[in-house]
Amino acid sequence: IAGIKINQLYKSFIVDGKKHDVLHDVNTFLPQNSINVILGKSGCGKTTFLRILANLEQCDQGEVLINSGEKISFVFQEPRLMPWLSVSKNITFGLEKQKINFEEIEELMNLIGLKKFEKAYPHQLSGGMQQRVALARALEYDPSIILMDEPSMGLSPIFVNEIFDIIQEVSASGTTVLLVEQNAKKALSIADRAYVLETGNIALEGDAKVLMNDDSIKKAYLGE
Repeated sequence: IAGIKINQLYKSFIVDGKKHDVLHDVNTFLPQNSINVILGKSGCGKTTFLRILANLEQCDQGEVLINSGEKISFVFQEPRLMPWLSVSKNITFGLEKQKINFEEIEELMNLIGLKKFEKAYPHQLSGGMQQRVALARALEYDPSIILMDEPSMGLSPIFVNEIFDIIQEVSASGTTVLLVEQNAKKALSIADRAYVLETGNIALEGDAKVLMNDDSIKKAYLGE
């Protein structure tokens, strides 16, 4: 499987004794070495879908097929950094000491734009810089697939552009990217494929540039 195959995925939650269907009969394929974006209104199941792919949440029914040996990293909406650790130590958090390659970390920090901040602490960084650290930490794991939940949330326009530039560089290195993103116009402009999730099911999918010109997408997500 050159990518991620999703078959008949179902997920529900029990809230106040009532069953709420979040995902139902989701079937799709995410190609390898590509940027994929999931669009959808708030509460339609986007984050739950990502968490299932990352094995942070279990589905009720269905299957996610990924080649054995694939390594998956997850970038959360919030940076979730350790406030008592410096930038460099946040990036290497969780890695075995003998597996830390300081030359690779330096290259990674250059790529992400953190070269002069390795000794800084999270409280000394802007939201955009904290998000870069979270992305660098995910990349230091050397993933073949990276899942990102609203990477541009709460960032200034300048940082939004920079984060999307970094995502393109990450993809160019051979990493498969799947992101959930409210900034539909920006996400579609860099994505290879797009998926529209509505009431727990994929209502539309295809080439991102084609969907960008779809009238229903323009109206619902691009404000046109």
